[in-house]
Amino acid sequence: MADEDLNKLDAAMQFEVLAAKLKADHGASGDLLEYLAKMLESSYAGGTKVSRSGLFGKRPVSELTVRFDDWEFIIVREKHGTVNARAKKLVKGVGLKTNDISMEQCIDDVLKELVKTADKNAQTRNALDKFVSG
Repeated sequence: MADEDLNKLDAAMQFEVLAAKLKADHGASGDLLEYLAKMLESSYAGGTKVSRSGLFGKRPVSELTVRFDDWEFIIVREKHGTVNARAKKLVKGVGLKTNDISMEQCIDDVLKELVKTADKNAQTRNALDKFVSG
């Protein structure tokens, strides 16, 4: 098997492990948006922006934005509790088109972009390794 094929397999396995861990940990934590925000703040802080709302006690995540070279993902918790996700295509940092996507598709796309980013960035790679290993 060529090195390139092995790297593709490694990236696919990393994505599967990340997705499985996220789903398993979410089951334990209860709020997927909160968990995703916490995971991304620790593993991809430079590309993650978390907005919180509320007046008292623990302020829940109201919006999560994750920016990569070619994509920006925005997840918004509406006032009535539903969660909406959007993907914005970026070209040279400028948003060209925004599409509404499912939360599941958004998470899959974010994780795939994280794996690609980790292949280029040692700091992100280390954070993702820490996230996967617990």
